[in-house]
Amino acid sequence: MFARRTWRIGSPLLFLFVLIAATLPLFGEIPAQTTVTMREMRFSPAKLEINTGETVTWMNEDIFSHTVTADDGSFDSGLIAPGSTWQHSFANAGSVGYHCRPHPNMAATVLVSIAAAQDQTSASLKWAPPTAPQQFHPILVNFTAALLPLAFLSDLLGRMFRRPTLHQAGWWMTLYAAVITPLTALAGWWWKRSAGADLPPHLVMVHAWLGSFAAFAFIGLAAWRWRAQKLGDPPSTAYLTCAFVLVLALVYQGSLGGRMLFGK
Repeated sequence: MFARRTWRIGSPLLFLFVLIAATLPLFGEIPAQTTVTMREMRFSPAKLEINTGETVTWMNEDIFSHTVTADDGSFDSGLIAPGSTWQHSFANAGSVGYHCRPHPNMAATVLVSIAAAQDQTSASLKWAPPTAPQQFHPILVNFTAALLPLAFLSDLLGRMFRRPTLHQAGWWMTLYAAVITPLTALAGWWWKRSAGADLPPHLVMVHAWLGSFAAFAFIGLAAWRWRAQKLGDPPSTAYLTCAFVLVLALVYQGSLGGRMLFGK
């Protein structure tokens, strides 16, 4: 009887570890960003690293027209109207500084490296563990973004159809969210510290603090959910309401992250 109970408790944890291990190989090195946004009188990112032969797209999301003008005169976009884009391919390696002619304080740099020949055969594909915050954070975000909405849905359906098994699933997913979300927030702060200068400052600050709040809120939600689980009661209406509010906050948090990375 004891062994059977131990397996029931340990099997969800084992499933989580297997799921994480199976997901990590899907995340290799994040490709170099090839889009630069012009917003609030600045280029973002201010420093872009690409390989020779790659094309960079500049998107004007500002209310003013801007130019992309090389400091050495090698290229000039002309005026790019708000909502328009311009592209340029870099064939030679080196550091290329550029600026906006009407707004000289707008300046940025493109670092062009020689593209190493890559063997695309399956034998040459090698997995390396993530080591940078911009690799850790998206992995953990995927779990955080999935677990709480699924936990809320499981508890809601369990209450509607009176299925204890759905409540059991909701409890475990809430617990996993409470464990993973603090790690997600820490990886986000790590990213901000290492690359915050290349991210919109007002968005990254709101995103970071909202993520930290979510970490504490998820822990509190898990403690609340554990109390109901211990008593054998279904989640209360108040609990489901709070969980739904946190799901909406999570959606908003994700939209901020999307705007920081993709400018939308």
